[in-house]
Amino acid sequence: MSGAPTNKYQISLSDESKERIIKLLEYSKTIAHYGFIPFVLYLGWSSTPNKPSLFNLLSPFPSA
Repeated sequence: MSGAPTNKYQISLSDESKERIIKLLEYSKTIAHYGFIPFVLYLGWSSTPNKPSLFNLLSPFPSA
């Protein structure tokens, strides 16, 4: 047996399917890029016992 190994599960996709997959990957990359830091901040906020209000959370001034 010589040559490249054959893949018996090879799937051929149409051009439309390939374009949809590429577009989906681009959207998911954008969502991950812009959503990572807010997600981490939300996880930190949700794990605190006394949750600040949204105004106090986003305010640049210290809360009293």
